[in-house]
Amino acid sequence: MKKLIFYRILTYLLLAIAGIIAFFVLGGLLAALANPVMLIFVFLMACVVIYSYCSFRFLSRGIDAHMYCKPSLRDLIRVNGIGTLVLGGMAFMNAVVLKMNPEMLNTAIDQALSMQKEEVEGLEEMMYSTMKSMLNFLLVYGLLLLIHVSMTFRLLKQHADAFDTPTGQE
Repeated sequence: MKKLIFYRILTYLLLAIAGIIAFFVLGGLLAALANPVMLIFVFLMACVVIYSYCSFRFLSRGIDAHMYCKPSLRDLIRVNGIGTLVLGGMAFMNAVVLKMNPEMLNTAIDQALSMQKEEVEGLEEMMYSTMKSMLNFLLVYGLLLLIHVSMTFRLLKQHADAFDTPTGQE
């Protein structure tokens, strides 16, 4: 039980962030219907939300309460865990690349500013600091997703008995 303290904290943290992401998924779904290219990103964000909830359910029911979990929960964790690995890996790698090449970030900010109709004083500094903050968040969040999914896959193997049909039920 003590070995799971880090996993438990990480699960609650990811579950809270997934709650926020769920609102973006709902809004993004409407935008993705107009722009089909966005569907892949919305799908990956939905995978993170579903994975976060299912891993929390596995922790609370299968590991902590030693209750029976349906095999469909294991399947949901595996399938959405793969999508979560893809999104976490993309977020982590993009953040690392932009941190190693800050001129790419400056170019993107300059392009965004050039599309503004009127020039606002202090907008460039604000965008730069906001992008740096988002970059740091994506770096940490992507890494936490990768760590959590790998820990969950290992726990699925260790607690495979949570998905065995209880005696007397079929």
